[in-house]
Amino acid sequence: MSRLPRFDGRSSAARVGAVARLALPPLALLFEALEAPGAAPDLWFGEPLLGVLIAYAIVSAIYVFTASRDVPLAPFAVADTLLLSLLVLAEGGAESDLRYMLFVPVLVAVLSGPRLTLGIAALSVAGFVAASVAHPDFGDEVGLRLLAVHSLDIAARAGLAVVVAVLLTRRAERIRELAESRRSLVTQALTAEARARRELSYALHDELVQELLCAQQDLKEARRGRPEYIDRAQAALGGAVERLRHEIFQLHPHLLETAGLEAALEAVAAQQARGDAEPAVISVAPNAAGADDELLFSLGRELLTNAARHAAAERVALTVARAGDRIELRCRDDGRGIDPDARAAALADGHLGLAACTERVEALGGSLEIVTAPGGGTEVRASIPDGRRATAGPPGDAAAAPANHLARLAPARRPGTPAA
Repeated sequence: MSRLPRFDGRSSAARVGAVARLALPPLALLFEALEAPGAAPDLWFGEPLLGVLIAYAIVSAIYVFTASRDVPLAPFAVADTLLLSLLVLAEGGAESDLRYMLFVPVLVAVLSGPRLTLGIAALSVAGFVAASVAHPDFGDEVGLRLLAVHSLDIAARAGLAVVVAVLLTRRAERIRELAESRRSLVTQALTAEARARRELSYALHDELVQELLCAQQDLKEARRGRPEYIDRAQAALGGAVERLRHEIFQLHPHLLETAGLEAALEAVAAQQARGDAEPAVISVAPNAAGADDELLFSLGRELLTNAARHAAAERVALTVARAGDRIELRCRDDGRGIDPDARAAALADGHLGLAACTERVEALGGSLEIVTAPGGGTEVRASIPDGRRATAGPPGDAAAAPANHLARLAPARRPGTPAA
């Protein structure tokens, strides 16, 4: 059975290098055709070396595109630089226009990272200097000044390539970190969803169903002539109704649709309030409510829950206001703060908390900042673009609107897990 070639990032760079290498002989012929009439004559090995370059380009391209294993770029880049340096020597030394071709291996090396780019850049400069000094015309018609100017030109181009390689490498690492973070969060989101379903099942079975069974048994006793059980049954049914309302509110806040964002957040604050703590202060500006209410409610509920259950805060203030074309949510508490190690441990255990909120906010082009210190309270600042302006934007934004809409309406996890 035939085996198909397998390529990774290194092989991709080698393939780009092979294509660029095939373009070198035509470029060399073009430079030679455009050579000034009074230029220095070519050395005897110029034409044979050009033939070697053509054969090398063809053979290396066949090898790179048919290899069944990963092909590194470094050996080819070194060979390219050495051959081009010899070609510069044969075609006139420091005065040869072929010196510009020495930048091609450096440019291709950018795809493999800054280390190889720096090495090939240094080799290119050294090869040009060696070819210039070794040429018979050096010292007579070509002086050190011309050599220095051309060497600095090659070094400047090579230095720019190294800078580009560093920036591309950092960006690739950042993209890889973000991809890994998204992959981890998706896995943890599925785990958290399963945990939330399990918690809801336990709440319904162990609490609500048991209360209903008790009420049913009390009603049976009341039918047997014991009316005192009617009061117990009514109390059990009342508790079951309250519990059911609580679970329904956790699944979907109907109060958000009927009374608005501020009322819904106040209901959450009332549920999370402790007897010895001051009621949370909720403030929602009228011009800040609207298209983003579900996302703002999800974020506010998470912050209020964390402040009450995990930070043991005595005072909590949550505000939603409009700032230009953005909506800003701020939540401040005087609790115990968030320990970075505790956040990492909670995230590893599958408690998404603020990590999931951050993902949802950043998916809309917003930002979420946490200012905290152990024992010094916590302030969370979130800023998102105004959804009303996003939906009413220019026609060119139509492609981004569906993704933003889905991000705004994405279901939040069940609240109450530790902040992450």
